Amino acid sequence: MKRLFPKVADNNFPGYRAAYYFFILFMVINTIRSFIHLLAEDAGLNSIANIIVFEGTPDPNKVIYLFGSLWGEMQILCCLISWVVIFRYKSLIPFMYLVWLLEWLLRVTLISYMHGLDSVYKMGSTPGADYAPLVTVLLIIFFMLSLKEKSK
Repeated sequence: MKRLFPKVADNNFPGYRAAYYFFILFMVINTIRSFIHLLAEDAGLNSIANIIVFEGTPDPNKVIYLFGSLWGEMQILCCLISWVVIFRYKSLIPFMYLVWLLEWLLRVTLISYMHGLDSVYKMGSTPGADYAPLVTVLLIIFFMLSLKEKSK
């Protein structure tokens, strides 16, 4: 628990270097996809996630894209916190792994179960959903490595 919730948040990361570098790679990818969700006209929902364009009056896509952009905004804020941790408070990397792991675990379990995208709503592969189980497994592995003190 001391590694997960250190008494002092400093710039010392005692975990495995692989966990540190994977976290940086993970944050680069997350930051890019977050900006796509925020800034893309369709929030990346049609152009990347292959979700169909809905028909109707008023246009339901405006609300869908709004929520996609808001999701991107929240992801960017979480990324910002993670980047501050990477550059200033490395001792909190295990905690940030826990936060991201919970987000991805909920994505592949509860959220997928409650609001999964059936083939009715997709025109093809949805990378965020298709690769979520792999990302979750990788986060579990590197979370554990972030908690384990490297041998000296």
